Amino acid sequence: MNGEHRVIWGGAIILLVIALVMVVWWPRSSPDPLTQADALFAAGRYYEALEAYQGLAGDHPAALLRVGMLRVIRGEAVLAERTLRSAMVRGLAPGDYHLALLYLGQALVDDGRVAQAERTWALLEDCRVGEACVYRGPGRVLIAEAYLRHGAYGAAAEAYRDALTLPMPSGWAERARYQLVLLQAGDDPGEALATLMATDDVVTSGVLAKPLLSRLEGDRAHLRAVLQVEEGLRAQLLGQTYLEAGLYDLAITQFALVDPDSPEGLSAAAYLAYAHWLAGHTGEGREALAAMVGLHPDTPQARALLALIAVAEGADEVAWLELDALAQGHPQTPDRHLARASWYAAKGEYAQASLAYEQALGAAPFEEQGRYALLAARFHLATTYELCSAGLPLTELALERLPEEIDALVLAAGVRYQCSDGRGAIEAAQAAEAREARADAAFYLGAALASTGEYEAARAALIRASDLAPASRWRERAELLLATLPQRHNLTPTADRVR
Repeated sequence: MNGEHRVIWGGAIILLVIALVMVVWWPRSSPDPLTQADALFAAGRYYEALEAYQGLAGDHPAALLRVGMLRVIRGEAVLAERTLRSAMVRGLAPGDYHLALLYLGQALVDDGRVAQAERTWALLEDCRVGEACVYRGPGRVLIAEAYLRHGAYGAAAEAYRDALTLPMPSGWAERARYQLVLLQAGDDPGEALATLMATDDVVTSGVLAKPLLSRLEGDRAHLRAVLQVEEGLRAQLLGQTYLEAGLYDLAITQFALVDPDSPEGLSAAAYLAYAHWLAGHTGEGREALAAMVGLHPDTPQARALLALIAVAEGADEVAWLELDALAQGHPQTPDRHLARASWYAAKGEYAQASLAYEQALGAAPFEEQGRYALLAARFHLATTYELCSAGLPLTELALERLPEEIDALVLAAGVRYQCSDGRGAIEAAQAAEAREARADAAFYLGAALASTGEYEAARAALIRASDLAPASRWRERAELLLATLPQRHNLTPTADRVR
């Protein structure tokens, strides 16, 4: 190798060594603040994400957009709309602009402006780039949801089908398919089951839209079981499924199909009348239940539903008469005392309600006493009436009889906290959280920890409660309590804190 080549190769080796050294030793740039905050958002850590976005929103329209998105998630529709529109006016990239449209439509629905939401979501169809077109499918799903809630079943089914023709972020197609199956189930159970069992191959990104999907719920396994049950039972079970989903007109159709002479006939007739009342046909529903009571005076379900309607309509005398008749017809059943307890509680007569709960517990068989103690203790916690003198012993009885029941553990945490047993509340709340992530358990854990002076652990638990149920009273209560905790420094979230 001559001298000139030796110099060239030597220089190349030196440059390579320098490059390798720079790769190894050059400090890696950390993610920008918006990316860090997005990581918190994607992890469901909304409280910390909101803090981070608010710190960036003054100079960054995309951060202001995300503040508006979080306002939607928190159930603050009016403030959300204002924030989202402000971000859109300031200028957003195409993908962010369409994301803003998606959330803005939901804010409008939450504020009762469905037609305006529909026009907003229609703008998602005019997308020019891939990052914007991601939101076309979710927009169609949300339009379908709005149609469904307002009884436009044909339009809802069409919108769900349209959504399923597009690639969507993970989970959205499953939701669309579930709702479409609900709409098909009454007319064609076979087709509905086939639709339910279909799978999706194409999934796009779209993590920032995921919180809107988490607001939508559905039990796929339950619906599949209903579709596969024998034909004679399907209408009754499907009617109850529709009733629980708030699809009252569809429930009416199914209950009307049940053979009145079948074992489910009386129950279906009572539910049919109640569904009419829930659907707004109040006179028809009330009169049908009254007729049932006249024809079948020994049917407790009809009397109980009639009493429930009377309480809701403020017809106290009618409600009491029905409850009294229910009690006389079934003097040994604990549920008659529960019905009276509910009536007294609705009237604000807490002493009488407490006595009725005690009578229900006394009439319950041993194996059922845990459930009745739980209901009674829940009344005392909700009203704070004689909470520590009567509610606490009932809570401990419920926990003794139902030691693995998460509702009993959460109740114990709440009652113990209110009765100044901080350590006992912490123990119960931690046991509940070990079984399931629930906002109420996290709130009581945080409150109890704060009462014992463990402020850092309390802050973490209260933030967790806020994140688990951002549009609930648990978030509101958690944030009120967070505001009273001693302030600490260095609250700015960083990427390495995202777990």
